[in-house]
Amino acid sequence: MPSTIKGILVAGVITVLAITAVESLNCTQCHSHTGSCLNISATECPTDALSCSSSSVSSSLGGTSVLYQNMNCSTQNCSEMNTLVAFAVHVSDEQRFSFSSQCCQGEKCNDTSHDSEGAEALSNTTVCPACYGNDTASCIEKDRQCYNGEQCIHLIAQFMNGTESKNLTLKGCSNISNSTCHFLSTGNQPVGDVIFHKVECLNASIIPTTQPSTSPQVTTTPTQTSTTSNTGMKAPLTALALGSILLLGLLF
Repeated sequence: MPSTIKGILVAGVITVLAITAVESLNCTQCHSHTGSCLNISATECPTDALSCSSSSVSSSLGGTSVLYQNMNCSTQNCSEMNTLVAFAVHVSDEQRFSFSSQCCQGEKCNDTSHDSEGAEALSNTTVCPACYGNDTASCIEKDRQCYNGEQCIHLIAQFMNGTESKNLTLKGCSNISNSTCHFLSTGNQPVGDVIFHKVECLNASIIPTTQPSTSPQVTTTPTQTSTTSNTGMKAPLTALALGSILLLGLLF
């Protein structure tokens, strides 16, 4: 057998052995509208899957608590880095929206449902316009006092659920990073099951400090003082003169 054919056969066998030696990709596969996928075990992905993806939304807008999480196998190639997008938006003390999404190349993703949460301290100096609207392009704004490190955000997003979709307009104070804001601000940016049609980040407005008012000082002039003194002395002198005249009338 010619050496060229032997070389081709050897290379083919090595390639087959290398392919069979590669482990198949295992990802957590969970789609839940009621709870977390934290305790779901990873299962084997289809052969065309390149990465694992995870996205979650936690919301208390409108006074209703909602937790949505989707973890699955993905044909997306995110080998350059494990892309993580996570941020929260405060509309009021009771109304909050959190989003996180992650793409993990060749391995399962960790639970990201709490990556956008953190310790917060209320700032006394910054405010943002805040409101939300479902399937509307605008909403009625109210000032929201921000936490330290937050900036103003205005986003319009579309949430895909199979053949159904919902739109959300949202404004408020957010802990979104500048890099994440830049990534999402390109317009119509798909991340997981969400398409961010518009994302704008602005510095929070500074609350102007009120200066204490000072009462005007009243100055009493020397002229007013002397006038008062002279007026006070005229009364006894006039009475003394009248008394003298009466006394002279009685003597003569």
